[in-house]
Amino acid sequence: MALPLDRLLNLTYFYATENAEESEKDQFDIKLHMPDKKAREAGTISPDSPWAPENEKAALAGFVASLSGGGE
Repeated sequence: MALPLDRLLNLTYFYATENAEESEKDQFDIKLHMPDKKAREAGTISPDSPWAPENEKAALAGFVASLSGGGE
């Protein structure tokens, strides 16, 4: 009962992903970090979130640039 909340969450994550394959763990991480449906529909996603539209566009542009050798 004396375990701090952040440590409890780390322990919970460990047990949730302990025997998972890498691809399963990646899917778990995506679901864990994705904002809920109401926030996405309402457009209330934090600008710091990787799921914010501006950050998604920047990530996609970086990916496309890496595939094309960095040229625009």
